[in-house]
Amino acid sequence: MADHLIRALLRSHNVRLVAALTTDLGSTAAARHKASPAAACALGRGLTAGLLLATLSKTQERVTIQLVGNGPLRGVTVDAYGDGLARGYPLEAQACAGVSMAGRQLLAPLIGRDGVVNLVRDIGLRDRYQGQVSLVTSEIDEDVEAYLRDSEQIPSALGCEVVIEENGQIASAGGLLAQIMPDSPQGTHDLLRELQHSLRTGALYDLLRGGVATAREILELAAGPYVDQLELFDERPLRFQCHCDLQRIEAMLGGLDTLALDEMISDGQAAITCNYCSEVYTVPKEDLLRLRAQKPSREQQ
Repeated sequence: MADHLIRALLRSHNVRLVAALTTDLGSTAAARHKASPAAACALGRGLTAGLLLATLSKTQERVTIQLVGNGPLRGVTVDAYGDGLARGYPLEAQACAGVSMAGRQLLAPLIGRDGVVNLVRDIGLRDRYQGQVSLVTSEIDEDVEAYLRDSEQIPSALGCEVVIEENGQIASAGGLLAQIMPDSPQGTHDLLRELQHSLRTGALYDLLRGGVATAREILELAAGPYVDQLELFDERPLRFQCHCDLQRIEAMLGGLDTLALDEMISDGQAAITCNYCSEVYTVPKEDLLRLRAQKPSREQQ
């Protein structure tokens, strides 16, 4: 089934849930960046986490996650949007190429134990919400969960998994986010802790490896014996898509000083690669000359 996401409410405990299948999205991102299996796993987890956060509500939110560690993978950067689109890149796409990711592997030794998670929420208002926490486990999903708990003060359980085949390709990917709403009944925190333990011990990974077909099945994992209390809100398609285009590239080049433009002009063209999607844009000499001519006269001297 195509990548999709479902929002729901577990009515019996007043817990909101978001579940997603992100197999095609993760595979597209890994292919665009020619990512090693380890980098593909990290990027897949990051993209899934970003989408789970960006689609919590009906608003057109944008969530940016920057996770940086001191290991060879270094981390990931992702942008996710409330309409189900996401983009992102591993900081070291070809790192750890010899590391097999078959089976449920730990990312911590590859990302590094020392580092931070920066998270920015943009809901279209004048101010953006931004926070930072130190890495807790360097497994990405657990670190974003720690951000929600410590920075946003929302009791949450978050799990994101990527199943890698022996050949290094992504077989399946998905994630689950559960958050306790205000005025939840007694016992809800116990339910959340049980779900956290289930996610940490590989229940979601096992479900994805077994060939889970829908996000509804992931929601049922979260609901457990209370599955009949699931109230589904909406379903959204998910897709890897970048917002870069030639116009944006030219706007970026137009912001450079004349010395930098002159160097590109002397080279005969400029080749610009988008960090988020690895698309390469070639700007010919005549367009570079046009951009230079548009600079204020003081800058052209």
